Amino acid sequence: MSIIAAYSNDPGVPDSGSARAAILLLAVGSQGASRILKHLSPEEIRIIRESAAKLPTVGPEQIDEVVDDFQSYFKKGAALTGPAKEMAELLESALSREEYIAIFDPDSRDPALADLAEMGREGDVWEAIAAMDPPKLARKLLAEHPQMVAIILARVQPEMASAMIREFGSAMRNDVMRRILTLKPLQYTVQSVLEGQIRRNFVAGGGESEEGGSHAFLAEIVNRLDKDSSEEVLESLRATRPKDAEALEKLLFAFEDLPALPLKSRLTLFDAVAPDVLVLSLRGASQEIVDLVLSSLGARARRMAEAELKQDSGAQKADIDGARRQIAKEALRLAGEGKLALREQAEE
Repeated sequence: MSIIAAYSNDPGVPDSGSARAAILLLAVGSQGASRILKHLSPEEIRIIRESAAKLPTVGPEQIDEVVDDFQSYFKKGAALTGPAKEMAELLESALSREEYIAIFDPDSRDPALADLAEMGREGDVWEAIAAMDPPKLARKLLAEHPQMVAIILARVQPEMASAMIREFGSAMRNDVMRRILTLKPLQYTVQSVLEGQIRRNFVAGGGESEEGGSHAFLAEIVNRLDKDSSEEVLESLRATRPKDAEALEKLLFAFEDLPALPLKSRLTLFDAVAPDVLVLSLRGASQEIVDLVLSSLGARARRMAEAELKQDSGAQKADIDGARRQIAKEALRLAGEGKLALREQAEE
């Protein structure tokens, strides 16, 4: 049973169960409240905060009635002279400033999202976010706090995250990506509240984030950006977080990096890529890369590839770029499985 329900019939204190819950939280302070908050839903936390704003001065005798069943020493607690102010201070101490802003700041609501009011149930907020158009969602996020943006980007697929990142200006893009690197695991209650806020602001209108995982996730995003954008991100990180930039660079790989692959790794990679994808990726590529790839193929496969390259396929640039991304993605996948090394020095 929730705190709100448990105190709904207690005499001698305000009739509202949520008001009594607010008194309890204010009486036990931030440390005790943090334990209680873990057992409340996001909606209950919002209701309690609203109730605290309406409370008059609360006397010690009223506090006694609320907390008597919890700890006897609370019976001597001081009066709560300003419940609204104290509740705000308590929540600000329990949450980081950025999390507090992300949850309770009313200034970033977007009425254009009202047509999505029926989307999303309690458990599918991220599925609903994933179904949205990345550029459109990115434009909505421009009005949000960068910490909220980082949390959302860290939860969607890298393909979607990179599509959204492209819509941001360089300053915001670099800020958000630095925040992704430093994201820490959220407490269950905080995560639930944030998901509720995201649901209301974006859908209706978090897994662990260890440093290594943040680097890997950010690498997946950067690997999908164009060369200029990815280099800009790296330059920003080199200036502000050189160690993170160094760790990130080790996880990056693009089609243009094929010459850096050791011979054994190239053979492994090209064996895993469909011949038509490989040939398509070579159209318009530098002669160095064309020669390198062809020299890594078997005699028969090489002859077939050379014959196809001599023909005008009329391939679109988007298709060629897609083939190159597919090869880079396959290289990263195989490297992640320990089947190839992305750099010569990485091999024994």
